[in-house]
Amino acid sequence: MRGWIFLVAMAFAAQAGAQGYEFLRYRINDPFVFCTQGQINPDKCWWPMPPYTGAFMQNPSCDPPNPYGRSWTAADWDSLGQYQQVCPQAITSGAWTGTVPPESTPFEH
Repeated sequence: MRGWIFLVAMAFAAQAGAQGYEFLRYRINDPFVFCTQGQINPDKCWWPMPPYTGAFMQNPSCDPPNPYGRSWTAADWDSLGQYQQVCPQAITSGAWTGTVPPESTPFEH
């Protein structure tokens, strides 16, 4: 019986450990740039809002919120979903201390 309890406990521990990191499909997998700037697309339908832990603002030229606006792309919905899943795990956001913008380090992304 103790063996089964141990195996079940180990299975739950392995699952919990696997949920700690998610590969970002945007910004070359750079969580700081993604969580503070969102997609690289200048026409994106949402923007991250400080403190960059899940709050966002919708672009008023998109539908929603504007019923006459342009539709969200699949990348808009996908990146917003990743933002809402990944960025709140930071709890707080730090400031960039580099000499060049974060999206330019080590190369433009």
